[in-house]
Amino acid sequence: MPVERRADSVVVVRDEAGAATLAVIVEVQRGHDRGKRFSWPVYVTTLRSRYKCDTALLVICPDRAVARWCRQAIGLGPGGVITPLAIEPGDIPLVTDPEAARTCPELAVMSVVAHPEEAEDGPVLEALLAGLTTLDEDRATVYLNYVFNSLPTVTAKRLEEMVTTIQDFEHLGEKYFSHWLAKGRTEGHAEGEIDAILSVLETRGLEIPDDVSERIHQCQDLDQLRTWVRRAVTVTSAHELFTE
Repeated sequence: MPVERRADSVVVVRDEAGAATLAVIVEVQRGHDRGKRFSWPVYVTTLRSRYKCDTALLVICPDRAVARWCRQAIGLGPGGVITPLAIEPGDIPLVTDPEAARTCPELAVMSVVAHPEEAEDGPVLEALLAGLTTLDEDRATVYLNYVFNSLPTVTAKRLEEMVTTIQDFEHLGEKYFSHWLAKGRTEGHAEGEIDAILSVLETRGLEIPDDVSERIHQCQDLDQLRTWVRRAVTVTSAHELFTE
């Protein structure tokens, strides 16, 4: 099976002529898993052989302890070592400059999620919204759903107010998010959360089997649905949504 099917994600950087210059394997790791110390080198060497270029393993971690474990060098035997690169929330910069957010809206999204306390400050949320205005409707909606479901209630309420009341962002709320704000944030309405889960899975290119879709649509528990929204961002298959 191709390495792309085993790793969470593979990104290949190419030059103007189309030649691969760097291949990056992206993995999400939530805890210690000794088996990864043996499977990760396989990903790296297989991808390096396939694209004939430098290859890196990038691991996204939920906290510092897991990142510390992931960063440990993996010895392959005499003279052979692979050292994963690991990112935890503390490594993600705080984006407060709207222009920087427009240049890289995904970084602005991760900035808000990684720094929820600082996100209560207006400039952080304003930068996020500035970045979202540069995106197409589907992607902007997915990102905003992810942010709303990751932030503390008070901060999420502040963001909702900004989208609907600040003149600079009113058009953004009306054009992209009015449906979500009307349904996903209204007590007792689960449709917005269901749409968010399915949108995230579809945007990430994951197959949604009929049994998964049926279970999601039948759920009316808002807390459970919001948990599935958060999981949808990192799972490698739709069935993993239901793994406790």
